[in-house]
Parts: sequence; C-alpha cells; structure tokens
Amino acid sequence: MTGTDKDIEKLLEVSEADASRKPDGMLKAPVRKYQTNIPMILMVLVLLSFGMVVLFSVSAPDAYGLYGDSAHFLKSQLFFTVFGFAACLAVAFLPPWLFNNKFVMIGSYSVSLVLAIVTLLFGAGGAEHGASRWLTIGSIQFQTSEVIKVALVIAFAGWRSMVCKLRSKGKIKDDKPGRQMIHDAFIDFIIPVSLCILVDGVILLQPHFSCFLIIGAVIFMSAVSSEIGIKSWLVGSLIVLLFAAVAGTVILAVTPAETRDRYLNGNFAHVFKRIAIFNADDEEENEEITSDDTRQIDNAMNALGSGGMWGVGIGNSRAKYNYVSEAQNDYIFSIYVEETGFVGGLVLILLYMIMLFMCMQVIWRADSVYARTVATGCTTLIFVEVFMNLAVELQVIPSTGVTLPFMSYGGTAQVSLLIAYGFILQISRYATKPKQIKEAKS
Repeated sequence: MTGTDKDIEKLLEVSEADASRKPDGMLKAPVRKYQTNIPMILMVLVLLSFGMVVLFSVSAPDAYGLYGDSAHFLKSQLFFTVFGFAACLAVAFLPPWLFNNKFVMIGSYSVSLVLAIVTLLFGAGGAEHGASRWLTIGSIQFQTSEVIKVALVIAFAGWRSMVCKLRSKGKIKDDKPGRQMIHDAFIDFIIPVSLCILVDGVILLQPHFSCFLIIGAVIFMSAVSSEIGIKSWLVGSLIVLLFAAVAGTVILAVTPAETRDRYLNGNFAHVFKRIAIFNADDEEENEEITSDDTRQIDNAMNALGSGGMWGVGIGNSRAKYNYVSEAQNDYIFSIYVEETGFVGGLVLILLYMIMLFMCMQVIWRADSVYARTVATGCTTLIFVEVFMNLAVELQVIPSTGVTLPFMSYGGTAQVSLLIAYGFILQISRYATKPKQIKEAKS
C-alpha cells in the first residue's frame, strides 16, 4: 500500500460522532453507521407499560370518586406518555450539534430563568401544595420546574463544551500564572455554577425545596463530569462560598428579625412540618403534630408491610381507598408493594437498576465533554428522583412530594423525563466511542 493510500485510509477512520458535530466539515460520509440503542428503548417501554398497569390499579378508586371514570388518570397519563415517548424518539434521532451551540445554550438558560421568575410571581400552588409550582396558559397547566431541570443540563453542557473548544484553540490564556488560575476558576466554575445557583435560588423562594435539592444534585454531577480542573474547583468553590457568606450576612443584618421569622414561618412552614412529622412518633404526637398529620406516612408504611412476600394481588389494595391520599402520585410505590409484595417491589427496583447501568454505559463511552455532561445530568435527574421517592416511602427521609419516574401520575414530569431520556439515547446513538474491533490476522 502506498503512502497516499495510507493517508486516505486514515481519513476514512474519522468517527461518525465527530462528523455529526461538524455539519460544515469536509468529511460527509462517515465510516461507521449510527446505531440506535434498542435495549435502552425496550427498557423504557417496559417501565412505561409497567407504570400504566400500576397506575390504573392504584388510581381507579380515586378517579371514580372524583370523575366518575375509574380510568380517568390512566387516559390522561397515556396521552402524555405517548406524546413524551414521541418527543423522546425525536430528540434521540437528532444530531447533538443541533443542541451544542451558543444559541441553544443561551436560550435554554433564559427559558429556565424566566420560567422560575414567572412561576414565583404568578404560579399556582399555594397552601395546598406548599409552593408555587404551576403555570396556566389558556387550558394548559404545567409544572415549570420539570422543564427547568432539563433545560439547565443542556445550558450547562453547552457552556462547558464552548469553554473547552475555546481553550483548545488557545483563546483562554493569561500572561501571568496567578491571574490564569483565577481566570480559569471564573470561566470553568464560578460563572456557570453561579448562573445555575441564581435559577435554583429563585426556585427556593417559590418555595420548591425538593426541586431546589434535585437541581443542586444535577448541576453538581454535571460539573463533576465536565472536566473542570481541580484548581478551578477549589478556587471557584472558595470564592462562591465567600460571596454567599458575605451576601447572607448582609441580608441578615439589614432584615428585621420579625420579618425573617415571618418569612420563614410563612414560606417554609410546610418544610418544617414535614420534618417534624418525620421525626414524630406515637408518644410525641401533640397539638402541633397530631395523628391526622402522620396518617399519610403511617398508612403508607402499613401498606408496605401488609403486602408480605407476594402481595394481596393486583387491584386488591385496601390502602388506596383513601387511606393513602392521592396514591397515584408520590406514594404509588407503597400501594404497588401492597399489591405485589416484597417480590414485586424488588422487581421494580431491579428494573431501575438495569436502566441505571445502561445509562452509566452511555456516560462511560461518551466521546466529548458535551456528550458526557448531558448524559450525566439527565441520568442524575432521573435517578435522584427515583432515590428520593423510594427513600420517602421507606421513611428514610421526610416527605418531599417527588414522584416516581415513569410510574407516578403527572403529565409534565412524564414528558420532561422522557425528553431527558431521549438526550441519553441521543448521546448513545451519535456521541459514544465505537467499540474496539480486533483486526483479523492476515
């Protein structure tokens, strides 16, 4: 083979992932074909189908009592599931470069900030749910925090990808090493993290405490996976903490104690009460924490225990007859375990673990900072919510109001989580390193 032939062969070894992110590149015919991750699609279809059966069984009595139709919640959830799955596949088959640009990055962040502020000012929720979480546009009502979670992941990943590209071109440099370290800390850590904290802070003011924690976990894991240097982490964290401490001290100093107490007791009363309910036992019940306050978690725990090894049978739960309120939402796992027993609960947890392992494989094989950050952020979003929901129902942590992904009733959450899963599928299809194939000996 001549030298020219070898050069041509090297050019043809360019991966399809690189070509997909460079639509204006010279190479238009990549060597390897894009491969859809069929096992991951089948996995989410199994969970979605599983969820439909469980949701109908759990919600039928409540749906009939409220709407005269035992399948009301099922029909509504089926509509959002079909729409969400279509959106999931649409995202999965779009190349990453469509999202990895400054316009999408700025747009995603702007949408997040605007939705958070508008929900704070005009959102619905109030005393019934403990926070302003919903916006109503015409006949459409949606939970803005679910959109914000996904949008922030895309914005953060886009920023980190842009910074890494500029640095590879030598455009982020300073003549003095000391200033370079501060410069890197601002570019790599302080600016993107502070912008995310701004959105998360507005969400905390709504106050939507569980969403505040979820976004914090998602952004932290996204930052960990995005190749931020250790010096930028240390210097950036120190500066952010110092600024937060100074700002907090100033706010406390200028705000009267009566105003602070009134704000905390008025806006975070539901958080403090949930913690008190979690810590209370039968001997400690008093005028503030009564048996009626602890009824939900007590009945949920009784439902978990009454299922035994094999459960009482699908459709035969007793706790779903208003012993556990709105069982189709954040306490769906308790009713499910009552009907299917310890074995059924173990099967569901195993399905989630298999899905997590599949998502971790995508993260491990991601071939760029953008791909790895998106896959990590979306995976964290899904499975932090799984962990928080199960931890609440097993009484490991206080009640949070977080639903169980792909199982609980909720249109906005179902669509948003399916879109997040679509981004993981997108990275799996377009932006993962091809498996090494051993050359056959001639």
